[in-house]
Amino acid sequence: MTGLYSQAVWPAVVAGLRELAEGRGETLLSLRDLYHGRSPNGSYDDAAEATSVINCLDEERFSGEDQVELVEKAFAAAPIFDTGRPVEAGPDWCEGWPVEPTLGYPYASDIEGLPATLTVSVTGDALTPHEGGISLADTLGGSLLTVEGQQHGAITAGNTCVDAIVAAYLIDLELPAEDATCRL
Repeated sequence: MTGLYSQAVWPAVVAGLRELAEGRGETLLSLRDLYHGRSPNGSYDDAAEATSVINCLDEERFSGEDQVELVEKAFAAAPIFDTGRPVEAGPDWCEGWPVEPTLGYPYASDIEGLPATLTVSVTGDALTPHEGGISLADTLGGSLLTVEGQQHGAITAGNTCVDAIVAAYLIDLELPAEDATCRL
């Protein structure tokens, strides 16, 4: 997964696949460790746990039948991922979570007191497609910064255009001009 976040990492993924063909996996293991926040002493940060908690609090829970229907729709839309095995219902990841979810679908609608928002979306993001960023900005009634590039996320990319617009928003709630665009 780490290798999909930025085109700058693609050479490491290619090198890792070459190593794998030779029976080695150091580079791919390093990318995996980076993704999962592994420190030199072998411990991990709490990002995976935090994501689980956030998802359990935010997202509606699916019944087993709902899960089967969702997976079957995904396979119909992208048959390359269909394993050909029957789709079976399983427990919801958040089953037994002590608190009910706080958000439903659609997300972020009718939020009282929400200040003007800035959504930053990269056109070539393989993990969070740009169409979703456009939809989020529209749903929030906020501003959209379109970033032309081929990576996941732009806020930590070290791009002066993105940095200036995001800093102006975070410090002064200043929104960019309509149709604002930066390039990575």
